[in-house]
Amino acid sequence: MTTSHWQGPKTPAPRPSRRYERLIGQLLEMDMLDMKRCEQRAMYQMVQELKGRHGGRCMAMVIAADYFSCSYEKVRLAVYTVDKQIKENEMNKTIKIKNEVGQTTIDIEGTIGLSEAWQFDNPESRVATYERFRECVSEIADIRNAQIRVNIRSTGGDVNDAILIYEALRATGAHITTCCYGYTASAATIVAQAASPGCRLIAPSSLYLIHNSLCATEGNAEELQAEVDMLKQTDRRIAEIYALRSGRDVEVIAALMAENGGRGRWLSPAESIEAGLVDSIEGEVVTEGDDKSIIERTKHGVKALLKAIGVSAEDDKPAVEDDVNYISRQAVSDIAPQPKGGEGVTIAFEEHQRAVEPSTVKAVEDPDPVDFVANPRARSYDADACRLKMR
Repeated sequence: MTTSHWQGPKTPAPRPSRRYERLIGQLLEMDMLDMKRCEQRAMYQMVQELKGRHGGRCMAMVIAADYFSCSYEKVRLAVYTVDKQIKENEMNKTIKIKNEVGQTTIDIEGTIGLSEAWQFDNPESRVATYERFRECVSEIADIRNAQIRVNIRSTGGDVNDAILIYEALRATGAHITTCCYGYTASAATIVAQAASPGCRLIAPSSLYLIHNSLCATEGNAEELQAEVDMLKQTDRRIAEIYALRSGRDVEVIAALMAENGGRGRWLSPAESIEAGLVDSIEGEVVTEGDDKSIIERTKHGVKALLKAIGVSAEDDKPAVEDDVNYISRQAVSDIAPQPKGGEGVTIAFEEHQRAVEPSTVKAVEDPDPVDFVANPRARSYDADACRLKMR
């Protein structure tokens, strides 16, 4: 159906007041307003208002084309352009980095990168979008804090961008804690695997989903087969990342991803832990057996901090001989030769050392300057000084 044959009802848009018309005209004359972008925004707004009342988006674009006296393709391009700009602006807000003393907090919200449907329609805008995204990922890679916490509130997005964030986090060398909130799925779970050992957390009310990769494509049989091969390679790589952190076989993880026709299955926090995708639930009480891991993680963080400021962080314990109070058994033998029949002197000396307590000083209050009584010599000196001042 062409636009010229469309006889559907027109939905007139509200006419702006003369005041706004004059203002828009002045802005156009001063080249402060892009007429093309205004037209695209107007078409997009009309389609958004009509698509719920006239049978969907396609019919709304037909009505908008008839209203603006232009082709359907022009309206479709305008809607695509504005929609993509909105998605790009949302993408730029998905990653927020906040550096604090001793810890960096990264919040990942919404869609990661661009959805597959928008990636390849316009390669030029895709490159620009990727450059902006890479700047954010580079900022992650440049983090120098020894502690990083990543809060994830995302149902996924682009696998390429998720792996890029995963590699950037791993490259920092910091102690990383990831925590998943709400519905955490798809590419977002890849980012969650960047945590340090034992530090993949999940909120008690969250759900977790891993599945086979998806794409939107078209073409002939050979092109479609190439996409199938690429998807299989992607699934294998993702399964290897999960298997590396979970300790499970790749085949076990791949089978979990392939459930329900490749759509996966939503897992509760307990099921996620059982599958090896998560280490613990956030807020759980730490048991006595976990004390050692906490100490090790703390030592790792301190060593990373010392390394960042250029100080050697060797793990060697200080030698006993470095203690100024240490006296070797050989020195005792030299000072007090052993009597015949045993090591009585050495043992007695060691027992004496253990019995020695630190010296203490009895508390004495300082003299009160108000109640202090000067001696006669001091009083005479004060009287002479007063007479000299009065001269």
